[in-house]
Amino acid sequence: MREKARRVLAWGWVGLCSLAIFLTVPVARTIQAFAFKHAGPHFFSYLLLAVVAAAFLGTAYVLFVRLRIRRPARYLWLAVCAAAYVYVTLKYWSGAVEAAHFLEYGVLGLLLFKAWRFSIPGEGVYPAALLTGILVGIADEIIQWIVPGRYFDFPDIWINTLGVGIVLVALRQGIRPPLASKRADARSVRRVSILFAVNLVLLGLCLSNTPERTAAMAARFTFLAPLEKEEPMHEFILRHRDPDIGVFYSRLTAEWLKKTDLIGARTNGQILRGWRERGYGEFLAQYNAVWTPFLYEMRIHIFRRDRYDAAGAAAEDGGSRDNAWFIAAKENVILERYFGRTLAESGYSWPAEKRRSMAAAVDLSLPYESPVSKGILPRLNDEILWASIFGILALLASINLAMVRQRLIILSALTIISPKERAMKKIGLLGWICQLIVIIAGIDWGLIGVFKFDLVTKIFGVGDIVRIVFIVVGAAAVYLLIDLIFAKTKKA
Repeated sequence: MREKARRVLAWGWVGLCSLAIFLTVPVARTIQAFAFKHAGPHFFSYLLLAVVAAAFLGTAYVLFVRLRIRRPARYLWLAVCAAAYVYVTLKYWSGAVEAAHFLEYGVLGLLLFKAWRFSIPGEGVYPAALLTGILVGIADEIIQWIVPGRYFDFPDIWINTLGVGIVLVALRQGIRPPLASKRADARSVRRVSILFAVNLVLLGLCLSNTPERTAAMAARFTFLAPLEKEEPMHEFILRHRDPDIGVFYSRLTAEWLKKTDLIGARTNGQILRGWRERGYGEFLAQYNAVWTPFLYEMRIHIFRRDRYDAAGAAAEDGGSRDNAWFIAAKENVILERYFGRTLAESGYSWPAEKRRSMAAAVDLSLPYESPVSKGILPRLNDEILWASIFGILALLASINLAMVRQRLIILSALTIISPKERAMKKIGLLGWICQLIVIIAGIDWGLIGVFKFDLVTKIFGVGDIVRIVFIVVGAAAVYLLIDLIFAKTKKA
């Protein structure tokens, strides 16, 4: 009873920490402004450094004085983890919010370890705590996407994961609690696999939540309409290869870029001309990537071209000058080829003499890759994303099935198999495969219902192959239904 109360208390602290993280999202900027005004712009960074120093010295004191541990490797690991926290703090020195998040998720990692050790008393506690921390981080970003003025950011999930992970490494390598030193068993692997699968599917849904799908959901559920004006969670970026350029990225196809340039050159050119004396950032906020991707991308290409043109003119050595002018010249080739008419109408065109001098100064035959609109996963699309997710889920299911079968073989040999495990054995390999097929089909139906996205059709197209897939799913469902009926009949 006492252990149960301790478990409930441990998870209660996890819940309170997670709730505190979520509740600070709407007021984070207000807290930041207050701290800047009354404690300086680097208050949270100094606070994090102080907490790291106190945690390192306190832990080292307990290990050395109280527990009398004299192994240098443990203290070295603690120092490495503390140094990692210091490095990240210095990297985001001007970002008060990032420093605060790093501290929050470090505390969350410790609380998750203490909570999971009641259910997973072995090595599995570390990945379980890490994956739960990632799940909280994803939920945190989803809340930020919903809150006006905030946005979903995948790098923030990485920062949150790092905050949890460093603490867990310090626990695993530095402190080494005895209860978390046992080898992970099949039950622990199953729980970690479930957590991993939940994280994977949730990340997949976030990556699939493009502006088009947000608009589709808003049309179906009117209360989601304000989300159409928010920054998108993710956009699938197209990778274009041009023999005279190299590689560049866009939200639009090359044909659509040229078509938009042909049809809307005068209107878009006038917009760009009217904004010449106003701020670059203001323009991107007004003509964002969601509603006006053509103007948004064109303005960034212009900015990048002009910035490197100026950098080349100001460069003191020939190498830096040539590199800067090469980038400027290649960006101008992109602009002239895919935004040419709009460029002429906007007044941002280079004079013919400048183009000739730039072509003479650099070797335009060399390949170039423009980072504009590259995104985090430039070659990703729906088909690759969900095919990869389902492949990983199938691999996880296979690993767990293999571990269960191995355990059942051992227990059968020792004649100590429990009734529950005996029932699992009766399901058989075919039953497990049918369950996996039906689960994957159910997830596909969920994607169709929420996002109007049919993975099976995307992968196999339309035709006899899709019919075969549907027949396999139906056969699996019939098998499970018959198995269930016979099981109930035997029980009766």
